[in-house]
Amino acid sequence: MYLLAVLLLLYRDVSSAGEIVVGRKGNSTVLQCGGDPGDHIIGVIWKIHHINNSSCLFSYANLVKRGHQIKSNCSTRMTLTNLTLTIQNTQISDGGNYACEKSYSKGTFFYTTILQVLAQPSVSLDRNSDGSLECRAIGGFPAAEISWIPHSDYINTSEIKDLDDTWTSISTYKSNGDNVTCLVSHPTFVNVWSQSIVLSGKIGKTHYFWRIIALIIFSCLVIGLFLYCRYKSKAIPM
Repeated sequence: MYLLAVLLLLYRDVSSAGEIVVGRKGNSTVLQCGGDPGDHIIGVIWKIHHINNSSCLFSYANLVKRGHQIKSNCSTRMTLTNLTLTIQNTQISDGGNYACEKSYSKGTFFYTTILQVLAQPSVSLDRNSDGSLECRAIGGFPAAEISWIPHSDYINTSEIKDLDDTWTSISTYKSNGDNVTCLVSHPTFVNVWSQSIVLSGKIGKTHYFWRIIALIIFSCLVIGLFLYCRYKSKAIPM
């Protein structure tokens, strides 16, 4: 019995160790059922459990008398070629656990892949009619994080889930500051997105300095022109 148990363990690898694959919404995603055994493949079965709790099955069998047979109740965007599962136009709902079972002459092996799908948000910074600033990150997955410089006690941030499972993050800002910067971070960004804006009616100290200098120069020119005209009028003989 002990020898039989050892032989069964050698014949069948029940390890579920796999990898994490990161895909992008709208792109094609390719998942592999482990490495190529380099032998005649008898069959491959993908058992898929999505993040929205739905599940489906995709199978491939290489039968001697009946040839290749593929059965699936998964999305038509999924295609199977030997050990490779390809997802066209990947969506957020495609993310989840992909358990693969491959059989060939040396045995049956199991492999698990976790698919994480990311969506890059579209970011904008605008001024509302009430004078407040509004920073938006639309269509992101996961939801983008928004922060402000300088900090204000009047910051309101909310997250809204869209119909395609992406998220829209909205943050409004009110402050008496001069120069305000919105910062947006997301896993799809190489660097943190940032944009600055000067609040309406607020002028920095540097702007005041140059305005005063310009006013002084203009006043000197006016006074100088006045004195020159007065001097010329006295110099002309009557």
